Amino acid sequence: MRNILVGLSALVLLASLVNSHAQEAPDTIYLNGKIVTVDDFFSIEEAVAVRGNTIQAVGSNQEISSLKGDSTLVLDLQGRTVIPGLIDNHNHVVRATEYWPNDARLDGVTSRSKALEVLKAKADELPPGEWLMSLGGWAESQFSDSKRDFTLAELDAISTDRPVFIQSVYDHAYGNTVWFNAMGIPLSASKHEQEKAEGLASYVLRDDQGRLTGRLNGGFAMIGQAIAGFPPVAAEKQAAAIKTSMTFLNSIGLTTIYDPGGMGIKQESYERIRQMAASEGIPVRVFHTLNGDIPRRPEQAREFIERIKASKPFQGNAAIDLLAVGEIYYGPFHWDNNLNHVTPSEDDIAVGKEVLMAAAAGGWSVQTHAMQPQTIDVLLDAFEEVNQEYPMRHLRWTITHADNISPTQFERARHLGLNLQLRSTPVLGNRAAIEDKFGDASYQMPPLRQVQESGIPFGLGSDGTKANQINPFVTLWWAVSGKALNGDVVTRQTLSREEALIAHTRSNAYLLFQEMRLGAIKPGLLADMLVLDRDYLSVPVDEIKDIRPVATIVDGEIVFGEL
Repeated sequence: MRNILVGLSALVLLASLVNSHAQEAPDTIYLNGKIVTVDDFFSIEEAVAVRGNTIQAVGSNQEISSLKGDSTLVLDLQGRTVIPGLIDNHNHVVRATEYWPNDARLDGVTSRSKALEVLKAKADELPPGEWLMSLGGWAESQFSDSKRDFTLAELDAISTDRPVFIQSVYDHAYGNTVWFNAMGIPLSASKHEQEKAEGLASYVLRDDQGRLTGRLNGGFAMIGQAIAGFPPVAAEKQAAAIKTSMTFLNSIGLTTIYDPGGMGIKQESYERIRQMAASEGIPVRVFHTLNGDIPRRPEQAREFIERIKASKPFQGNAAIDLLAVGEIYYGPFHWDNNLNHVTPSEDDIAVGKEVLMAAAAGGWSVQTHAMQPQTIDVLLDAFEEVNQEYPMRHLRWTITHADNISPTQFERARHLGLNLQLRSTPVLGNRAAIEDKFGDASYQMPPLRQVQESGIPFGLGSDGTKANQINPFVTLWWAVSGKALNGDVVTRQTLSREEALIAHTRSNAYLLFQEMRLGAIKPGLLADMLVLDRDYLSVPVDEIKDIRPVATIVDGEIVFGEL
């Protein structure tokens, strides 16, 4: 009996403490809104209370108003819609920060004429001597008025005194006369000179008279050589560039990104962001992978294995953390593309398994770039072997891209506890080669509806900043409408607005191991929210891509816009 009384006394004391905490007045309350919580019930409420950096309560205007204290700030949402901060589960923004102040972003621009206006406006605002760049995230196919090349004359009209280099995804690029001069590439060349050309000059497109057109072909190889010739950026300018890039991300509604590294990434960039987060805070949460360049030889993969063994995941915090290995850890094993699968040798498969075993042994999540079903079959075979040695469900390994994953592979993926990261690259509209190869099946890539119905955890991302645009509202619009920016239908497997929003918030939080912190507006989670300029749930579908935040809130503070 005494033990029962002691237990009851403890419960009464606990209830008293909980009640006392609940009565602490919020720092801020937001009233008269449409609060789209994206909780388990997708509840719609009127108001939300924030204390410190945390959601304290969500409910009716009356309920939340009753929590007000003497120092509580009351903000009237005036009927505006509020959603959780958006999370991009595949955004290479860290490597893009180096030249961000010079980068004229063409994300979501739907006309060639508008693109030229954006480039000109950026050129006019840059200080003297600064290069003008547009480093991917767009393709001519997204323009509805004209898809023709930009010309040397057009780029010279944008600037005659600063180099201009604009890159169309990873395929080709254009330069102005000043840029070609800086690269030592002559404006005219004879046939003989063209045949002898090396380096960047070998990628130049010329007319019948040997004159520059302004275009360079050559994909990854050309772009890598071009970027190697860019001017270096001092450390203090790098810090300023990071802040500029994060302000841009906040302006389009992003509060969290998952950065998978990639070619050209400088590891010191992560440390710079980590130091900034510790010293002054950052307005975008950065989660990232352990990555390097692309290991292509066994000895490079084994060097990477040593890095895996020497590092630990989950040592950071809610601002920045290292979570996983990937997205590319041994190219010959899994690095395919949207047209072709890889055919790894037995030795390649063995090396790939070595990397995966080392990751699993160290408690790492793994993010693997794989698009085609043949590649994914090889991957699943390897995963199943790893799983026998190191049960992996709790590690939440992911297949990223998975554009052409087969429904027959869903059960294997589900059994292993895998997650999928699906990207919105079809929104650029450059699908001709994919349609030529896969025919009608190309409209099922990625299979959004089938994945949604499979029950496999998945989230939406962009694969920006070079391979795709990074505006999350454009991604949401594509997932709901199935359209490219030029108006063409490119995806037949679409999602509802609610499903798409869950995939860009709560589901992505799960992929990041952050479901107890992020992804919804509910008590106990961090106060990351967007106050929108229109209602995501009711505007005409084609307006979804045009939605912008009136205010972006991170950790309970307005980091962009105002109320």
